[in-house]
Amino acid sequence: MKILVVDDDPAIREYLEEALNLLGHSVVSVKDGYDAIDYVKDHDINLAYIDVDMPGIDGFETQKKIREIDPKVSSVMISGDAVGKLLTTPIEKGIYVSLTKPITIKQIEEINQAYESIRSPLEFIYDNRFGLDAEKLIGAKVLVVDDKAEIVTVITEYLKGEGFDSLDTANNGEEAIRKFNEIKHDVVVTDIVMPKKSGIEVLRHVKAISKNSQVIIITGNADKNSAITAVKLGAYDYIEKPMDLGVLSRTVMRAIEKKLLLDGD
Repeated sequence: MKILVVDDDPAIREYLEEALNLLGHSVVSVKDGYDAIDYVKDHDINLAYIDVDMPGIDGFETQKKIREIDPKVSSVMISGDAVGKLLTTPIEKGIYVSLTKPITIKQIEEINQAYESIRSPLEFIYDNRFGLDAEKLIGAKVLVVDDKAEIVTVITEYLKGEGFDSLDTANNGEEAIRKFNEIKHDVVVTDIVMPKKSGIEVLRHVKAISKNSQVIIITGNADKNSAITAVKLGAYDYIEKPMDLGVLSRTVMRAIEKKLLLDGD
């Protein structure tokens, strides 16, 4: 899962990040509610671990704002004191469970395993949150780039099944740049390590030619630092291998939404 940790205590952030990474999750940590809200605006997450007592906006307000941005995100609320009122909060409100510090790795593992078993029915396919033209959303031009033909096939077939009907493909960075120059795709989904030109080079070219076009990076664990660099250079998000195709599809849709909103400014 993709998990966001929100806590103003750097020691707690470090502990949770290490524990969640050890359990095989993709983890990002931020120091307060404002950073959490900014992060969720541009990235898909599945679950958030949120401290209740933080300066600025507290954990309850942070959780509420996150749900306004992405209603499918559930939260584990953390407090130094018992937070009894959370125990009666229905999961429909987005609070999955509450924890009192100190937190053990065993607790974290049990919570994540239990949540994984119910996550799919809780998550839902996108509502058109911004009132965008539905035909433009589904008809957006998407370029899928990977030097492994089987990966290109798996991604494009899945996206077709999700209703995307304007898909293009390329087998290396050079071909991707050539096709992008011709079509100016709305979204580019590209592997980061490829012959001839890398995903980073594709990203730089796309942003130089069409700043509103969005780029999603596909990366293996060994290339994660490069993927983080790509986000800093303007990539919309990155997806780690092995890919969750449902997450990829939702990320593509959010990237399209962002592109259409930017085009409308």
